[in-house]
Amino acid sequence: MKSNPFARQNLTRGLLFVFLAGTLIGFSPFPSKPKACSFTLPGTLDEAWEATCETLEKEAIPVLIGDKERGYIQTNTFSLYKKEYRAWCKAPVLSSSGFCVLEIGLANAGPSVTAVGIKALFKRKSGFYFLGFRKRDASRGVFEKLLAGRINDRLLKKKFPKLDHLVVGCNFRFDEKLGKYLIAEITPAGLGYEQGLRNKDVLLKIDGEEINPGNLFNFFLDVTGEVQRTFSLKRGEEEIKVPVSVFYLDPGLPHAGLSVARDEKTGKFRVVTVEKGSPAAQAGLLEGDYLLEENTLRLDGWKNYYRALISERPGAEQVFLVERNGETRSLKIIPSAR
Repeated sequence: MKSNPFARQNLTRGLLFVFLAGTLIGFSPFPSKPKACSFTLPGTLDEAWEATCETLEKEAIPVLIGDKERGYIQTNTFSLYKKEYRAWCKAPVLSSSGFCVLEIGLANAGPSVTAVGIKALFKRKSGFYFLGFRKRDASRGVFEKLLAGRINDRLLKKKFPKLDHLVVGCNFRFDEKLGKYLIAEITPAGLGYEQGLRNKDVLLKIDGEEINPGNLFNFFLDVTGEVQRTFSLKRGEEEIKVPVSVFYLDPGLPHAGLSVARDEKTGKFRVVTVEKGSPAAQAGLLEGDYLLEENTLRLDGWKNYYRALISERPGAEQVFLVERNGETRSLKIIPSAR
């Protein structure tokens, strides 16, 4: 008997439809094998443990086992919204919300450096799936990175509270594969771009000293006012040196009551907000004004803007050259003590 090519074609289409439909509703013949994501934290094991426990508590993630001696944490099951579940694990398109359990391991990795491994196990609450096949879904690694980032931020704030008041114009992201910090969060209108830094630059040295997770932030702890550091970077295949100004914005700096944003096209500083009753409001400054100069210092970039800011003193008159509706005028603002 001759085979029917149209029947084979219809069968192929049918199998393809079943496969695609199964994918949409969660069918998978393969088991979900969760893998731990590893991260490096710039702190001792005790510091990293404390920051991890505090972060879990703040995120309302319940802890079932907390064995500090072994450096091991296992959480209770906690629920996730549908949007979170689909973003954080390889869930089917039509999945509902689900659950997660975390396993976290911490180990000393060197002087003031701790390695942390985070394993997330996801399971669908209901959703669609074929009877007899798994409801567990593999992680995308997104949630683990978010959690590690929050642990890292909490650790830094506790260990180096001064960092909250430092301005460099970039952030530093540790690349686990390279074992180096990368320059991150550079924007075209920001201080970092003005200083010559670019996203994904690899930080090799500061002031000639090799950088590692245990010593990076020590270079910023003695900064008062403005200090210049030399960053040795790898950009593509090229190694370059970039002079970087680091500013310390003392919490006790006088209060003028205004905030600005730099226009990416013109480079001018536009007044975004003026607090009601503030020294800036009393002087007649309006939202939408452009700040051109302060005490004859031209505000043509963030470096000069911060230089002017850290030079202010409570009760000392600051003369601003302001552009409003295409016209320039002089305004005198007297910042007050905080």
